[in-house]
Amino acid sequence: MLAPEALDFSRVPPELGSHVGWLCLAVVVATLAWAATRMESVRRSLLALEDPRMFATLRIGTALMTIQCFWNLKPYWRMLWSDEGLYDLDEARSRFGSSALMGWTPEDGFLDSWAVLKYLWGKHSLFYFWSSPDGVEWVMYATFGVLLLYAFGVLSRLTGVLSWLLVCSIYNHNGLYLEGTDTVYRTLWWVLIFARTGDAWSVDNWVRCKLLRRAGKLQEVGEPAQPGKQPVYRLVPSWPRYLIMAQLVAIYTATGIVKTGNVWVQGDALYYALNMDHFYRFEEWTQQVSAIFGTNLFRLMTWVTRWWEEHFAIAMLGAILGFQLRHRDQPWFVAHDRPWRRWLGRVALLLGYFALYRISVLAYPYVGELPKNQPEQAAAIVSAGILRVHIAMGVVVPLLVAGWFLLGRWPLRVRGWTIDQAFVQRWLLGRRLWLGLGVVFHGFLILFMNIGMFPFIMLMVYVAWLRGEEIAAALHWLWRQARRTGLRRILPAGSERWFGPAQRPEDLPARGAKIPDAIVVVLGLLLLAIVYKRIGGDREVGYLVYGWLGLVAAVALVFRLFGRRLRHVFKGMSEGPHSAAPGGAPGLAGGALYRAIALGFMTWHFCAVGLSLFPGSNIFSQWRSAARGVFGSYLSVTGTSQSWNMFAPNPPRANTFMKTVVVLPDGTRWDIGYNSYSYRPFPWIWNDRMRKMHRRMIGKGKSYLRPWSFFVCRNWFIEYGTPAAKVETWRITTRIPTPEQVATKGWYRPKDLKPTFELLETHSCLKNGQLPAFMKQRYGVELDAADLRELEAAREKQARQAEQRRRSWASRRDWGGSPQPRAASVNAPGTSPPAASEPPPEPARGAEDEGGGDGE
Repeated sequence: MLAPEALDFSRVPPELGSHVGWLCLAVVVATLAWAATRMESVRRSLLALEDPRMFATLRIGTALMTIQCFWNLKPYWRMLWSDEGLYDLDEARSRFGSSALMGWTPEDGFLDSWAVLKYLWGKHSLFYFWSSPDGVEWVMYATFGVLLLYAFGVLSRLTGVLSWLLVCSIYNHNGLYLEGTDTVYRTLWWVLIFARTGDAWSVDNWVRCKLLRRAGKLQEVGEPAQPGKQPVYRLVPSWPRYLIMAQLVAIYTATGIVKTGNVWVQGDALYYALNMDHFYRFEEWTQQVSAIFGTNLFRLMTWVTRWWEEHFAIAMLGAILGFQLRHRDQPWFVAHDRPWRRWLGRVALLLGYFALYRISVLAYPYVGELPKNQPEQAAAIVSAGILRVHIAMGVVVPLLVAGWFLLGRWPLRVRGWTIDQAFVQRWLLGRRLWLGLGVVFHGFLILFMNIGMFPFIMLMVYVAWLRGEEIAAALHWLWRQARRTGLRRILPAGSERWFGPAQRPEDLPARGAKIPDAIVVVLGLLLLAIVYKRIGGDREVGYLVYGWLGLVAAVALVFRLFGRRLRHVFKGMSEGPHSAAPGGAPGLAGGALYRAIALGFMTWHFCAVGLSLFPGSNIFSQWRSAARGVFGSYLSVTGTSQSWNMFAPNPPRANTFMKTVVVLPDGTRWDIGYNSYSYRPFPWIWNDRMRKMHRRMIGKGKSYLRPWSFFVCRNWFIEYGTPAAKVETWRITTRIPTPEQVATKGWYRPKDLKPTFELLETHSCLKNGQLPAFMKQRYGVELDAADLRELEAAREKQARQAEQRRRSWASRRDWGGSPQPRAASVNAPGTSPPAASEPPPEPARGAEDEGGGDGE
């Protein structure tokens, strides 16, 4: 290999990119091979049953927090979603809903049932149909009603799906306000609709228990199991919780590994985040504290935060090891843990680790920021970085693994403490450390930074790492403590039915059969082959994906119907009981068909989210884009598309504000204010999303400045009855003093910082900023001849578009007709080329915004 100083790190050699791609595939294959050797453990963990009260807690908390999230936007409902806001109805339909409304016209409605499916598969939104300010309010309040029904557990399966559809309906229309908070909501809602969240603490379960109690078929909490009776809390499938746990790992890990800037290395990220005018909760007090701790405690906290985020995947490793430690002495685990399986799995992990080690060494020079036109300095940085990789992966990790196995064989005993594998898993790899640091981190954000609902919804996701019986025990303790106070008069004493034990796995009836491990491995290899085929450049693999899903369902159905007969063909395929298997194994959820579909869905979701968050370095570009194309439509439709570049690679070191100035025909200028530079609306209490929207409009979202200016023009006429001449948008910037400056010179007052002003855009109100005819009708303004011609032209345009859409939709149903479906194949799966007359679709936005903090 060439010396680092002889390489050009500004471009990736094609052969190196191909080599790294094969190594990445080797890591995936090795991981799947390890999972295949532990198939019974995988089955008994991911596809097991558990107490339903964890999902009940998620149901209640997520629904109520979603209501608060949208209620926080109430002052801007009209601006964001109504036809009087940034976009009128026609522009909103063409900009956001051109794909979803392909089979819909205002005169006919949906042209057929496929048009309804196309609408739901696209960026569906109810605001395409109800767009007046009053209509928007009705949609929002109806959404709140459905969310409340879901929170109370009323028809939770139905209201859960409706909640997801309605939440997506809001998010699919205009993304100016989006931040990382909203991405967490969307990813969480998609998973919750697959969980049985209504089996505890719900109206559904209350009605069920009441009917069973009346029929004498209810097994009360704490009573022994009896034939023919059903428990109060039935066990539910646990696999959705693992999707939520993995999502939390993805959020932290993805945002941690991209924080590579010098501000994070120096430890000043927390200082700058805390001193941004849009984020701090207590003005002046924050600056005084920062002057004391900015160069010491804040730096330590910054380094710990970055380390914690980068390595949060260790918490998932701890969960895997914890499952093994809890069950390793049980007969079912011992029977499964054959020496050949154990050593084959270790070899697979070792090969995967070597491949990952090699990837890290080869990719390191191309994934970080290096100084330009300074080859010697760049080479020194690369050499030092590769040395750290060798030390970490070649020395530290092997020593830690060796120490793990040594503690398993020879535990240490120090002053009455036994330090063994269980001790390490509990205190260093488990929830106590990793979730404990998270509680401290998000608690700090809640107390000292006003970033809205982000820390609250992140803490709600932590619930997925707890078991239902743990949540019930904690709430029962709080209930007892509350009853010792004056609340005992309103809190009933008989709380055992709420917090008592749930159904036991051994009380479940046996049913179903397991699919043999060998067949599961073959199905996994087939899916891997499909993905590889897509990476190789074959875009026509959609039929293979659907064929694979059909094959999984067919195999599962065969073993569901003929499981007993096939036991004699496939040795080792025992009856997979719905309850505990011989040896006390955790009970399995459903039958073979259900588990096959669940496992296939989990695999698909893991791959989709993992590839979407894979580092964007050019060294991975030869296969990354092609692999993402397999899952593109899935991420878009489900709302799980995500990016977590929060405060990366560096946090902002300056405050940016937007000033909007209305200029009247006589030259009079009015600053409409509306930003935290001109006023500070109780920042310690209320999070105003307009600050976020302003930062986006003067940052990466400058395309919003034009519709914003015209919105201001129209509003000026509505409020004051006189037209404006033009609207100017300015950017105001104030530089935050460095930690060293405030440590030396003392704390500063944010209002005293010297601002710089920059005129961004000027838009005339004479044409597009005038009140359109439909708004004049709505507000009772007299129409002139030009307005009548405008209304007539709009009707004619709508009629032409409707007729064109009817013909286009009819040709799509004709297999031998229009070439449009074939043209769509050159795009990402599930998309169509936009019509020539339509504006380009709005780019995806979210947590990747330039001004985002951990809540942005």
